[in-house]
Amino acid sequence: MIRPAFALTLFVSLAACNDAGPPAQPTAGEASQKPKSRTVLQFLEDPAALDEAWARCRNDPGGIGDTPDCRNAGHAKERIMMVGREHAIEVLKR
Repeated sequence: MIRPAFALTLFVSLAACNDAGPPAQPTAGEASQKPKSRTVLQFLEDPAALDEAWARCRNDPGGIGDTPDCRNAGHAKERIMMVGREHAIEVLKR
C-alpha cells in the first residue's frame, strides 16, 4: 500500500510543477521593437539587404525560412531572375 500512495504523491507533485500558466503577452514597448518585415520592392531597391536576408533564410529554411522577410526575399530573387532588377522595380512601382 505504501508504494501506490508514494507513486500518486510523486505524480501529483510533478504535475503541479508543470503548471506554468499562459505565456506572457508582449508589452506595447516590446511589440514596437520587433523589426518590420521588408517588402519585395524594398529588397529589389537594396541589393545588400536582399543578399543578407537571403543568406540567412537559405541557411535556416526550417526555422526562419517561412517568415515574411524570407518569403519576400525569395519573391525578389525570383523576379530578378525572371525579368531583371530594373524591370521588376518598374513594374512594382506602377
